[in-house]
Amino acid sequence: MKPLSEKSKGLRQSGIRAASVRCAEVGGINLGQGVCDLPIDDAIKQAAFAAIEQDKSMYSACEGAFALRQRLAKKLKDFNYCDVDPAKELLITHGSTGAFVCAVNTLCNTGDEVILFEPFYGYHKNILGLHHVGVRTVAIDLNDFSIDLNALDNAISAKTKAIVICTPNNPTGKVYSREELEAIGDIAKRHDLWLITDEIYEYITYPGYEHVSIASLKDFKERTLTISGFSKTYNMTGWRLGYVSGPEVVIEKMALIQDLLYVCPATPLQHAVIAALDMDENYYNTMTEGYLQKRDQVVATLRDIGFQVTEPQGAYYLLADFRKLGWHSAQDAVDDLLEKTKVATVAGSAFYQRTSQGQHLIRFCYALQQKKVSQALALLKVLQTPATLCESLAS
Repeated sequence: MKPLSEKSKGLRQSGIRAASVRCAEVGGINLGQGVCDLPIDDAIKQAAFAAIEQDKSMYSACEGAFALRQRLAKKLKDFNYCDVDPAKELLITHGSTGAFVCAVNTLCNTGDEVILFEPFYGYHKNILGLHHVGVRTVAIDLNDFSIDLNALDNAISAKTKAIVICTPNNPTGKVYSREELEAIGDIAKRHDLWLITDEIYEYITYPGYEHVSIASLKDFKERTLTISGFSKTYNMTGWRLGYVSGPEVVIEKMALIQDLLYVCPATPLQHAVIAALDMDENYYNTMTEGYLQKRDQVVATLRDIGFQVTEPQGAYYLLADFRKLGWHSAQDAVDDLLEKTKVATVAGSAFYQRTSQGQHLIRFCYALQQKKVSQALALLKVLQTPATLCESLAS
């Protein structure tokens, strides 16, 4: 048989996906992947039923259903403070991941480089690698979530094409401040770089922090692709619907690439999520309050067990440092937790370019229903017993 492609040879199952597979095999509780098992609001479900009953089942335009783009333009203006032309500067995509794939194909050539803040979302790094785009990283300090802007400036080379920002951040829970975003934007402008910002967790921020879209600041809109979606806010990760706004010249090419890769996102679901955008303020407040309660519960329990945790500012992930608990590697910790407690987590090495940097960390996700999160935490508390702790230290 002819050999497989060079780009496929190095592909391996992601640490996030692997955690979910192993969790399912043992019937455990998945605090690894952001699967988000909360129910979809009934109004959105009814809108999906109606779209199917009304036979809204043909291909949409490759840019997405115009009615949805019009409604999203209003959301972007009201929430993100970005004025967007729905006909020319907005694209509905096959999830926010689909938006990132189209962005990379549109902006980057083989041999270009993109800067990621580290720890990073693994799919960003791996999609870049699949397209033979190099990655340089700038560290997020896990003690206070600060970033070194001088390090960012120094990381830029003649090959650098773009800077990727994920805010609120997966996997740390960092929310980038207005001041940080302005500084990053100034650096991008000085070096004539594109900005790609993943804002999928934009509605999940905790007291004292606000979500800011970099495209709303100064004149950064002209070089920014703002990616978001419906999966996390409306509990529909399997619907695979996202969107991206940006300069017309980029969105036009991204739409053509999407047409080749996906044709268009699922048409009836595009019409259904218009109802999601009409949810009242109470929906978002209730959602955030629920995640805040779970954040506080998870942080307190993990600290009691002996993990070192920096409190997330947004999203629903955290990285926990387990060095006081004696495991030798992140994978050892993940395996031991799954075996002893049937709670799935993700090795911190999945979020670093040099996996050795994440060997003292594991990621927890608290996007499940409150009952499951509480059950998982109760199972994890077995680590507080002297016998179990000694066994971990000896292993």
